[in-house]
Amino acid sequence: MASRVANLGRFLAGLLAMLFLYLTAVQVVWGPQIAEAPQNPRLALAAQQIHWGRILDRHLAVLADSVDVEGHQVRRYPGGMLFAHLLGYRSQRFGLAGIELRYEPALLGLPARDPWQALQQAFGQAPRGNDLVLTVDSATQEAASQALGDRRGAVVALDPRTGAVLALTSHPSYDPGVINARWPVVVRDPGSPLLDRATQGEYPPGSAFTPILLAAALARGHLTQHSQFDCPGSITVSGTTITDPNSESHGHVTLAQAFAVSCNVTFVRVGIRAGAQAVLGTAQAFGLGDAPQFDLPTAPGHLPDPRTLGIRALARISFGQGDLLVSPLQMALMAAAIGNHGIMMQPFVLSQVREPDGRILAAYAQRGSREVLPAWLAAQVTRDMVDVVDTGTGAGAQIPGIAVAGKTGTAENPHGPAHAWFIAFAPAARPSVAVAVLLENAGGEGEAAAPVARQVLEAALRSQSAERSRP
Repeated sequence: MASRVANLGRFLAGLLAMLFLYLTAVQVVWGPQIAEAPQNPRLALAAQQIHWGRILDRHLAVLADSVDVEGHQVRRYPGGMLFAHLLGYRSQRFGLAGIELRYEPALLGLPARDPWQALQQAFGQAPRGNDLVLTVDSATQEAASQALGDRRGAVVALDPRTGAVLALTSHPSYDPGVINARWPVVVRDPGSPLLDRATQGEYPPGSAFTPILLAAALARGHLTQHSQFDCPGSITVSGTTITDPNSESHGHVTLAQAFAVSCNVTFVRVGIRAGAQAVLGTAQAFGLGDAPQFDLPTAPGHLPDPRTLGIRALARISFGQGDLLVSPLQMALMAAAIGNHGIMMQPFVLSQVREPDGRILAAYAQRGSREVLPAWLAAQVTRDMVDVVDTGTGAGAQIPGIAVAGKTGTAENPHGPAHAWFIAFAPAARPSVAVAVLLENAGGEGEAAAPVARQVLEAALRSQSAERSRP
């Protein structure tokens, strides 16, 4: 009898231990995730009682705040469409998006462990949420938007040294301040203004992909920047003829010269010589094919499996076509990593969380890094990218007195005119800005995209200079 009682006691003690572990997991491990989940109804209830925090740019300019309209709190976006895809919107009818969604608990000033604790501490007064300071620069963002004009496309600007996003622009856009009234029009717009082309658009990269080819070829040691090639204007691979733009013959060129003039024929030969494993392995090292870790949702793009890639498909991938898709954010990260001596920084846009009185609760200078190229190889690719701007197809990105490294790209599009790409960073030796520009259906080897990149680079460099001069 005593042994049965003892066994029952041990069984009950075990159940209590299991219950304790479960409750601990709920409170410590899962609790913060549940509290911050957008589906949590307690957040929606709390949001009705809290004055939402502001969203500010890196210089504390107001990007989003709240005003009282007939007794109801209404979100206000002073920039209108300018930051729509980054900030998102806040609507009782259609929910939240962008930064408004990602960092709603912080904007409500709610501790993750218990969202109602803040209300209990407010002693009957309507509490205020925390302010968010972003890494973006309003002047650079405005320059990117003006440079895009009314064209469809996207611009991403980063600080290669930290991964901080300086500008993130997608066109067409929408006004988040009137999303309730304009929702039926916005969702039916054939231009898909709700789509963030910068982070979620997926496109073939065209020749903007060839820095990866160049790195893969140079890394193997079988080719150098002085290796000689002959370009008759076209090449036939497994029965498929590939031509240079306008069937232009570049004649005898070095690898560096072929890169500067964006010679498809040469890079088909380079890709075949390097092999699918080397080319796609280098692309994977740059993060292509994987969704970048970022504050907002991102698209992974697509890389084919090198084990099943035939020589014809490899030939097309060698100049950025075929079964290959990338986002503007991924291409900006690629350019930034080359400029940052082969080190890719994780992109981020939240810089600080501040209490309403200005006290800093959290601050982020960077989020992580990894090496994607050895420094010597990144330096060689950088030199060739400088030649693209100085003497090649990227002349439209030249900035007097500043060395710019860049690469053009024209991506064939089966649904219409080709897309235009340009990736760049400056100053080339020690860059503080990297950009990627994508113009849908713009055509032209860098003629349309390179000037957009130049305007964004100039604006970002001016802002950084002014920032350094501030006391």
